[in-house]
Amino acid sequence: MASFGELAFSNFNVGRVSINIDPIFGSDEDARDCADIVRRLFPEAVVFTPERPSFCAAVKRLWQATEADFVLHLEDDWISLGRIGDEALSAFADRAVQQVSLHHADQNWDIKAKGHFHKRNNYLKFAGIKIPKFTSFPKFTTSPSFLRGDFARTCAGLLIEEFDPEKQFYSAVNPALERTVANFKNYIYSPDARPVIRDIGREWRDQRAISKTVSKGKSVWSDLGDQTSR
Repeated sequence: MASFGELAFSNFNVGRVSINIDPIFGSDEDARDCADIVRRLFPEAVVFTPERPSFCAAVKRLWQATEADFVLHLEDDWISLGRIGDEALSAFADRAVQQVSLHHADQNWDIKAKGHFHKRNNYLKFAGIKIPKFTSFPKFTTSPSFLRGDFARTCAGLLIEEFDPEKQFYSAVNPALERTVANFKNYIYSPDARPVIRDIGREWRDQRAISKTVSKGKSVWSDLGDQTSR
């Protein structure tokens, strides 16, 4: 919050702020501390504290709670590496752009070689061999990003809570959502062709022997032998 507060929030007129705190990997006191941190910056923030953890339900709940034309989606385990201002929204001049995702190293996306539109190539499989179709499909994300508000709310209404929300955009587990987003674009914001945010959650998980696996579109978090499907 400190890095985004200094380098991003101060550059925008922030309206409604909603946060979701799932009961996982922390105590009730930790949850209260998280809410207090947010409310120091945004006293009127709406805080959701569901009884059971669900990554997809959290995304669905927050996106459906939005009202603005453009929204900023964040997760708590990221830091900003530089200033993020209204220039990040300029890509929305293209009506096909529905998301402007903030570039990070874990995207494994070379801006200089591949450009700013995040997508994957389509292939056919024949006799165990992948054959390129010379077509592509957009890759949308639940990592930190700006979204058109109506797009976020439409996608939220189509999300299926049992699956990882991001995987539903491109992993053949939610055909209705894939059809809805197929003709739109995700623009990766990276003005200097370098990451603008960094994921610090991976380090935190590694220190606590917490792992995440994805199988058939579902995410499973393992904590010292315990498993929680999210």
